[in-house]
Amino acid sequence: MEKFKLFTRKFSEAWTACMLVMVQGDLSVLSMNHAIVASKTGLFTGLAIVLTSYFKKIDNKYMIAWLTGLFTTLSDYLAHPSMIKGESIITGIGAGLLALTLSFILEKKN
Repeated sequence: MEKFKLFTRKFSEAWTACMLVMVQGDLSVLSMNHAIVASKTGLFTGLAIVLTSYFKKIDNKYMIAWLTGLFTTLSDYLAHPSMIKGESIITGIGAGLLALTLSFILEKKN
């Protein structure tokens, strides 16, 4: 159950960052195609983080955020060709920052 929770969290962070960057913040142009492309990025990122967690214990929120950003960058680059130069890097940074922000929020909540 813990791995599934980790997967869904990383999927949603990468998916959200990818969606926002693809439409350049203009939510009025979101389409099903955007959601499908973002789902590929989220799927690759979630799987990469879960696989990494089997080989290395990752309990540092900064390391998890860094890995989320790294895997999101790679996943976004592989998932679709970009019209914006450096889009995958921007997406990775966004996912990493989102992961770090959520870790602080969840830490405070608990």
